[in-house]
Amino acid sequence: MSTLAFITGANKGIGFEVARQLGATGIIVLIGARDKGRADAAVAALKKEGISAHAVEIDVNNEASIIAAAKKIGEDHGRIDILVNNAGIMTEMAAGTRPKDLSLETLKQTFDTNVFGAFAVIKHFVPLLKKSRAPRIINVSSTLGSLTAMSDRAHPMHGVNFAAYNSSKTALNALTVALAKDLAADRISVNSVCPGWVKTDMGGEGAPREVAQGAGIIVTLATSGNPPTGTFIDENGSVPW
Repeated sequence: MSTLAFITGANKGIGFEVARQLGATGIIVLIGARDKGRADAAVAALKKEGISAHAVEIDVNNEASIIAAAKKIGEDHGRIDILVNNAGIMTEMAAGTRPKDLSLETLKQTFDTNVFGAFAVIKHFVPLLKKSRAPRIINVSSTLGSLTAMSDRAHPMHGVNFAAYNSSKTALNALTVALAKDLAADRISVNSVCPGWVKTDMGGEGAPREVAQGAGIIVTLATSGNPPTGTFIDENGSVPW
């Protein structure tokens, strides 16, 4: 029985690279994207590499869209084994917004995608995960969400003071902890991962890491035979909460 992975925001960047690396191992990848045309284009590119991929239209800011996506996957595939919550936004890097100048609207928009959207996807996809023999949820977080790291003046990322993005990833990590405990009885592992600062539309060309490097820890956790649960990790091991 082939393994099925559903990845949100998978038409580009880290999400697409995760799909490519997982697909190269024989896993069937379901490409979640808000724009169906972009999802189809991503699928076409993956199929050229011999990867089994399918497009799934989903807007993580729209619960009806999430419910419809889960229903379609249930009808077409019956289950999923891996859920990667990758869709996310960061507007502060381009705007250079200081926390005191942050608009309430920007804060709400960031949480809508990075926290509420991720939670809604988990909520409506758990029934599909319960049908898996080795179900797992991977929340793509960031060291910028680590309260320990961000309050440490010696940490290299201490100066990256994005109130909306950083706090949204802290909240996502809190959901990881809560859901890992709640879903333990269903054998569903739930973890947060940090891919690092990567060259993507969000990370920018000045980022020190390539997309393939950032995807690596996500793929490792997705394919682990005995994954942990309730952890926050990067490629070097545990990240402090």
